[in-house]
Amino acid sequence: MSPDRPHVVVIGGGITGLAAAFDLHQACQVTVLEAAQTVGGKIASHSADGYTVDLGPNGFLDGSAELRRVVDELGLADRLLPAADQARDRFVLRGGRLQPLPSTAGAALTSALLPAYAKPRLLVEPLVGRVEGREETVHTFLARRFGRQAADLLGPLVVHGVSGGDPRKISLDAAFPRIRELERQHRGLLTLALRGTPRARLTSFRDGGTRVLVDALAARLRDAIRTRSPVHRLERRDVGGWLVHTAHDEIRADHVLLAVPAPAAARLLQPHLPRAAQWLNAVRYAPIRVTALGYRRSSLATVPRGFGFLTAAGETTRMFGTVYSSSVFPDTAPADGVLLRVFAGGVEDPELTRLPGEVVIERFHRDLAALLGLTEPPEFTHDHVWTEGIPQYELGHQARIQGALDELAGLPGLYAAGSAYHGVAVRDCVADAHRAAAEIRAALTQAPTVATGGQH
Repeated sequence: MSPDRPHVVVIGGGITGLAAAFDLHQACQVTVLEAAQTVGGKIASHSADGYTVDLGPNGFLDGSAELRRVVDELGLADRLLPAADQARDRFVLRGGRLQPLPSTAGAALTSALLPAYAKPRLLVEPLVGRVEGREETVHTFLARRFGRQAADLLGPLVVHGVSGGDPRKISLDAAFPRIRELERQHRGLLTLALRGTPRARLTSFRDGGTRVLVDALAARLRDAIRTRSPVHRLERRDVGGWLVHTAHDEIRADHVLLAVPAPAAARLLQPHLPRAAQWLNAVRYAPIRVTALGYRRSSLATVPRGFGFLTAAGETTRMFGTVYSSSVFPDTAPADGVLLRVFAGGVEDPELTRLPGEVVIERFHRDLAALLGLTEPPEFTHDHVWTEGIPQYELGHQARIQGALDELAGLPGLYAAGSAYHGVAVRDCVADAHRAAAEIRAALTQAPTVATGGQH
């Protein structure tokens, strides 16, 4: 370690930690400490028999300046892969059958998803007044604007597909700030749908999926990454800066970025900022099960079209929904194969994430066979459980997070970023990494280097 260059330790090698380290590595010396054997966190994949399964996010929505900058600087622009046009249609499992999810106001009024008596309520939605200064759950917001029947239908579809949470607890303002902004900008959301709005397109990478981004970041940061290095505690130095204690050594740092899940950040913060730790401990995580099933095309009565389906409340299956992965990104399956990716569990069905894998695979195959006309068992399967899956942005989340970040701002040299703060999507995590890196760069210009002597 160069004694005249400031040293930043990034704790956590998921997408947030890697993106922040990439932002910082030219301005200072960076060390990334990751507890697991590999970096990437929930951006992980499994490949076998011609199938490639994303175990976490299977892409990101385009339109993010921060993410596109990282992609361009890594030289990955020519590997970007937009979702296939055939994947635009989405479906809802309701009443035991798949029904198209309306994409316009007119389609919503003619759809069989809502009973006839609930549809007149949709027509008065443009007349519903805005709510100012009051946080709402997703269900409360939808019921206020579209009626209770629509909220009962749409709430689980919106929330399960993003976080695996409970729409009666998830904060619209924290989890879906764009919807709140649209309400402020337009007379009615139904009116907006009638005019049509451009939709961001799901994008991934050729030959490897989202893991391509992580691998490229890891390759660029290779010498700065230390895996199998869980951090046990942080110690403030009398001369300034921090000592980062791992199982094997202690590392001197001018600045430390906590890019780990909220409970892990809370544990490290507890001796220094107990109130911030309490707020971060309030962020609970939904366990998520991701089960992939690959079939020969000949075993399907009809090859699934569209993006996939989400499951309405009250159905007998325990699937949140299923993504038709090989319809979205054809290179995830062999030419004669079809890859389906099932999501389940969440805060409302955590027991399912504790069942044996073979039991869940058989159950999901049976459910899919009834829906899609499968005549043979899958030729490929893979099952993965994220016990600490997706952070839940429940009511009060924004206030708690801002309180924790304000506390951190009062303790020099310590920062936090990640999916628990300002968004769970890949592009949100990259944007939050950029925010934290900018704060660190600003601090680097104002303070002398104190982490001389490297590690010992």
